[in-house]
Amino acid sequence: MDYVKRLEKLMTRLRGPRGCPWDRRQTHQSLKPYLLEEAHEVLDAIDEGNPDSLREELGDLLLQVVFHSQLAKEKGAFNFQQVAKTIGDKLVRRHPHVFGKGASRKIADINRKWEELKRLEKPERKSALDGLPKSLPALLRAQRMHEKISKQGGVEDRVRFEKKLGKSWNRLQRVLARGAAPQKKKALGEFLMLLVRAAQTRGIHAEMALAAASARFEKNYRKREAPRQK
Repeated sequence: MDYVKRLEKLMTRLRGPRGCPWDRRQTHQSLKPYLLEEAHEVLDAIDEGNPDSLREELGDLLLQVVFHSQLAKEKGAFNFQQVAKTIGDKLVRRHPHVFGKGASRKIADINRKWEELKRLEKPERKSALDGLPKSLPALLRAQRMHEKISKQGGVEDRVRFEKKLGKSWNRLQRVLARGAAPQKKKALGEFLMLLVRAAQTRGIHAEMALAAASARFEKNYRKREAPRQK
């Protein structure tokens, strides 16, 4: 059985005249919170290391893709098959070292070619930072900004950068002690940007590092909290 085709048919029926009232009311905008939630549940399932949970959560995320595709199909914009075709074509186009001939298979060359092809596909994007979703969490967006800048050769000498990071920390200390609220906010933001950059230059994903630290903190706090609740 073609389960993808089955899923499309189920979605069409749910949105049909005799379908589900809740599904029939949904729009691209109303589904945004569910799309975000399902993506995060996939991340949780990956961290759990449970294949059954991951399979289920990936299915929930796939449903969101099919749902949005169905909404677009009803408006005559595109359908799920066209979504699949678009990403398939992009994969072939962005991997000349696999599907073409003569392209370098070195990681650095692959990354450089990937960015070059993206610029050709989106000539309206003038900056390396164009196309970054504004809705990304601030820490993740900062990480992606630095990753994109580094691919353009925009990484400072590490020794100079370490000095800049140290100066930013010292300034933050002074501002927190005596500065006004707007100054504190600005100084903290600038230090966090530099800290994310430091992580990125060392191959550390700041968002994932903070998520892991948060999980450890929560686990330890719950252990300390347990005796007080008895």
